[in-house]
Amino acid sequence: MRRYQDLLCGLVMACSVSLAHASAPLVVSLQAPVTAEQSNAVTATSGAPVISEGRVVVMAIKGQISKKVLESIQGSIAQVQGDPLPAGLIVLLDSPGGDGIAAMKIGQLLRTQQAHVFVTGQCASACIFVLASGVVRGAPAYTVGIHRGRITKSDANAKILEEVDVKTNPEARRLLEQFEKTAPVYFSQMGMPPELFQAMQSHQYKGVYRLSSEEVIFYGLNGFDPQYLDLRAEQLERAKGLYRMDKDELHRRTLKVASRCAQFDQKHTAFIDCYKQVLKDPYLN
Repeated sequence: MRRYQDLLCGLVMACSVSLAHASAPLVVSLQAPVTAEQSNAVTATSGAPVISEGRVVVMAIKGQISKKVLESIQGSIAQVQGDPLPAGLIVLLDSPGGDGIAAMKIGQLLRTQQAHVFVTGQCASACIFVLASGVVRGAPAYTVGIHRGRITKSDANAKILEEVDVKTNPEARRLLEQFEKTAPVYFSQMGMPPELFQAMQSHQYKGVYRLSSEEVIFYGLNGFDPQYLDLRAEQLERAKGLYRMDKDELHRRTLKVASRCAQFDQKHTAFIDCYKQVLKDPYLN
């Protein structure tokens, strides 16, 4: 059994519930600025059914995930219009975790806009809920960290003030039990296999367990939502030029985006261009 590095800042449900005599609420911790940029999606071939003119919105989440991050995304999500190539919405993640409840709500918002979600730094603890929400998901080996949920007291910015011992605190234990019922339901809604939550539950130590490349794929964190893959592949099979490909080829090329393009996490237009280039180049290994 491999050792794990530090992660979970509190994957719990009651972000606004306070313990008796506690000065801070129990939360699933996370805090980060969200930046959103737009770039023109270029038409590659006239007559190609999916390669239409449009705007690609890129959101970057860096640092802890908090309610402030959720509010920022709620204010930016309306910028997304349609689903041009390579995506209508691209989300770049570099987060150690944070507020699990906020992360789930962020994930639900992103799924409604068919977000393509890529890890460009790390994605640990509560961040996994955001990664799971993508209709396209990409994460290089050992960038994803998992562990069993914990209860923490945190401030408004999701900074952890104290971890709560659920063995001696009935309220904290109740909140953790509630989270452990809600999290697998969320993952199921996002199309994740039940083994993902089971793997999280099996890692109870302080720190996180980093997933290998094979594990990231096995747990559904590097790949496609099946229905979205079918739709996208159908469109590209009828396209002309370099973007024409079948489902297997689309899947193969897309799996390379996270590792090939992570260096452009601060240059969103360059990330979009890199994504397009990966899709167009059949010879990339």
